[in-house]
Amino acid sequence: MKNNISPIANLLEQIRQLDDLLVLHKNDEDNFMTDQYKTKKNIFLKELVGELLKLNETSPRVFMIIKQIVTGLEKCTPVLQEIEFSKKNHFSLIDLETIVYEKAVL
Repeated sequence: MKNNISPIANLLEQIRQLDDLLVLHKNDEDNFMTDQYKTKKNIFLKELVGELLKLNETSPRVFMIIKQIVTGLEKCTPVLQEIEFSKKNHFSLIDLETIVYEKAVL
């Protein structure tokens, strides 16, 4: 039987479940579980941004939500030095900036 739930709806449900678990464990003395839930939530949020960007049609509200997600992720994502980032992810940030800022057709 084919699953008819959209990837976005599925991700939203997963994030809701993690939020419930975070509330449940927020007063735990050991942060191990909450750290795990936060990490998983951030992974789902990154996937959600990807799915939202895949939509053929969109609205300014969707872009506002994407910006809010990215701003939140910036606050809790480890920061790497530029060289370390490029090596780990196998692409140059300079190349990325060149394409996005200088050659992008908007």
